Amino acid sequence: MGNSVGRNKTLKCSKSEIQKFSRELLRVDKNQSINNILKKLILGDFFSTAKYLPRNFVDLMIIDPPYNLTKDYNGSLFKKREKKDYEIHFKKVIDNIYPLMKSDATLYICSDWSTSSIISPILYDRFIVRNRITWEREKGRGSKTNFKNNSEDIWYCTKSKNYYFAAEKIKLKRRVIAPYRIKGKPKDWQEEKMGNFRLTYPSNIWTDITIPFWSMPENTPHPTQKPEKLIAKLVLSSSKKGGGNF
Repeated sequence: MGNSVGRNKTLKCSKSEIQKFSRELLRVDKNQSINNILKKLILGDFFSTAKYLPRNFVDLMIIDPPYNLTKDYNGSLFKKREKKDYEIHFKKVIDNIYPLMKSDATLYICSDWSTSSIISPILYDRFIVRNRITWEREKGRGSKTNFKNNSEDIWYCTKSKNYYFAAEKIKLKRRVIAPYRIKGKPKDWQEEKMGNFRLTYPSNIWTDITIPFWSMPENTPHPTQKPEKLIAKLVLSSSKKGGGNF
């Protein structure tokens, strides 16, 4: 376990590595085919780039847009806006991503509790909203004037009634509190040396995600950094092998 934890850290590139890898980034300023962007990292402003991407090519889309908070994203400052102004901004995001998605595509949108109230009516208008996942983000020391904010939302939407969801791939191992038996044998759970456990389907409350604190080697300056496990759960639940994820 010690070795795996040691590898779980953010890597920093040298100047020569930055120059080398920068050449491999794709900058989009004209219409692109799927083959041109396959397995590529695209560098550029979202609104300038999205219009050149292929139509109807995405199976799964995971978006982490700036929340309606004043934050510095590596030198790019996003300032908190009035509710109406953020609605206009977010509608523009949706208008750009909607044509990229296949008819059976899935969309996950990250948010915080305050921004959720602004974006939810827009999502209900354009998609089938299937759930709102709330995941525990225990970080920070709290506030003396309010409850500490230790959660974020992920809106789970599909473009149509035809969609893919693989609940079996993201089952959770939970300790059985009140083990039920039939004729003395476990019912839907198993006995182990460490206790009684069952595999259960995940709910829309996620408490099993560990986030990188400021002192951990995988922490980055990004103000709303997402753990790899969080993205992995979304990818496993809503994408088939070989699918088009964006």
